[in-house]
Amino acid sequence: MSFLVDNKNLIDFAMSTEISSDSPEFVKIVEAMRYSALGGKRLRGILTLEFAKMFGCSIEEAMPYAVSVECIQAYSLIHDDLPCMDDDDMRRGKPSCHIAFGEANALLAGDALLTHAFSAISESDSAKKYPERAIKAVRILSGFAGFHGMVGGQVLDLEAAEQIVDEKTLSLIHKLKTGALIKASVLIGCAAAGADNELCVLSEKYAEEFGFAFQIIDDILDFDGNYNTCELNSYVKIHGLEKAKEDALCHIKSAFDILETIEKNGFYNPNLKELLEYLVKRMN
Repeated sequence: MSFLVDNKNLIDFAMSTEISSDSPEFVKIVEAMRYSALGGKRLRGILTLEFAKMFGCSIEEAMPYAVSVECIQAYSLIHDDLPCMDDDDMRRGKPSCHIAFGEANALLAGDALLTHAFSAISESDSAKKYPERAIKAVRILSGFAGFHGMVGGQVLDLEAAEQIVDEKTLSLIHKLKTGALIKASVLIGCAAAGADNELCVLSEKYAEEFGFAFQIIDDILDFDGNYNTCELNSYVKIHGLEKAKEDALCHIKSAFDILETIEKNGFYNPNLKELLEYLVKRMN
């Protein structure tokens, strides 16, 4: 799937350009931001670009929106790794930001990436050309990234760290902590293209199914074959490995069906189907 590599490279270049400064007094904070933001699969940014493209927006005009969601993703990972949160010393095969730069600088780097996400959209040429689309995207991103979305999911996840939760609570945690930013990624792509409400509703449904499948598959990949050592609230721990695989495939099938409905409305992007096939390959 060459489009994944191509889009990742485009987003990487845009992120590197966007997160920079010529001012010597900001060298340390920019270095910490770049340390954590310049890396990863860029799946959320790719979703933004591909939905924007499907509904008629150029990659160039959609790129600030992809950068914004990747800034949110990077900040959330920095904060997740902090000692007061998940207390992880490693991220993507290298020391976490707070190990490399100190806890205070990591906290501030996350804060800076969070706030920069919105200036990436609002100060872009795309926003000057279509200000109403930029306003809509900022509203979407702030809503899904905030306490009604990703942050709310993180709070629930922390509360559940010491106890086994029921299926309903686990589903809500996944919907918010993982799924909310995936929804935001898709919907700001729709906003960048000026997609109508019906298309946005269908796209959000695709994102929800994609998000659930993505999280379940992550839990499957993390499973070491031993239910006793499995993470306490892993989907696999609660439902079993075979049921987890069945449910992931069910969510992927639903996402495929939604794309078929969008196609009947006159819009088609084969890359979005390939993304679903990519999830299946990850699981297998």
